[in-house]
Amino acid sequence: MTSLEDYPYFTACRRSQLESSTQIAERLKRVMEFQASLPLSGIIAPNIVVSRSFDSVEAVVAKNFIRQTRVIWDAIGDARPVYATLALSHQTLLDRAELESFLNDITLLDNPPNGFYLLIAASSSEARTEIFNADVVAAWMAFNYSLKLSGYTVINGYADRLAPFLGAAGGDVGCAGWFNTLRTFSLERFAPAATGGRLPVQRYLSARLLNRLTFIELNALRNMLPNLLNSLPHDADYPPDEEPPRNREVLQSWETLVQLGQRFAGEDVAANLQHCEGSLNAAEELYAQIAATGYPLDAKSNSDHIAALREGIELFKEIPEL
Repeated sequence: MTSLEDYPYFTACRRSQLESSTQIAERLKRVMEFQASLPLSGIIAPNIVVSRSFDSVEAVVAKNFIRQTRVIWDAIGDARPVYATLALSHQTLLDRAELESFLNDITLLDNPPNGFYLLIAASSSEARTEIFNADVVAAWMAFNYSLKLSGYTVINGYADRLAPFLGAAGGDVGCAGWFNTLRTFSLERFAPAATGGRLPVQRYLSARLLNRLTFIELNALRNMLPNLLNSLPHDADYPPDEEPPRNREVLQSWETLVQLGQRFAGEDVAANLQHCEGSLNAAEELYAQIAATGYPLDAKSNSDHIAALREGIELFKEIPEL
């Protein structure tokens, strides 16, 4: 796979260099001109990750990238839509007052982009509990709601299982990558890769559990609890006692996420949230049925996500407009 350093537009720089508006404009221009040469339906502008707080130099730099995105794109003269990147660590979302102030700044731009490519970063691609945290879930949903209300298109990168819930809040797109390492955004992924290691365990995304089971777990439980299966075409890739080809697992995940997204997304956000809550209740009931069988689940397969999602939705509902 090609690394970032192989692209002609990329040059490394210190953070202090990005405090210059001229430097930011030049970097935006290089990246967007490169994308303009490709047969893309839209362009995603670069940005930095705000790693700790909205009250920081990083946040000022990030807002400068966002403010200049449309200006530079208009100068290039391409009619395709342009999306500003908004990349935030999970830590930045924990201060509600700072979050609201930052949201106000970016929703009142004089020359706005068509939308935002929204990324929430964890400390590693395996640190899912940092993302499945009630405050983070609520804030990510709030960004989608507020940006959509302001007329922006919202694309959620690395959203995976959260994508349907973000769609319920107003998000337009939720992305989930081909590999396990593309399901949670982390800067760790862009560091030199460690060699060796074993292949990841194959899993099945159950729409009713709102979570993945290992193939072994699914095989052990499917006859006792047929509701674990989604009754979708890619279930055929998971016959009893036979693991699916590795390139089929992701297709089953995408198919399930699409179904959940269609179920949760509608014009009425309050009604969407009711659908989300109903699905969480159903997931809780099915987990209780699994517990009753006495079959132990892998840590990643358990029901911890339900409480975080439920509390996150309740916090999100505290937004005055809702």
